[in-house]
Amino acid sequence: MEELVGFCAQCGKPIHCLHGFLNGVISEGKETLYCFPCHEKQKEKEHAKPNQCCK
Repeated sequence: MEELVGFCAQCGKPIHCLHGFLNGVISEGKETLYCFPCHEKQKEKEHAKPNQCCK
């Protein structure tokens, strides 16, 4: 069974639930839906930023 869940916030690609499994990623902080390729790009951008930790 395939059900439309929503659209990727980055590229607009439709994201489906396939046999009970989400075919995408929900971001932790903002509850935003991303397709797998856009989520990987987002992770790469976050890791490329310099560490801005307060000590």
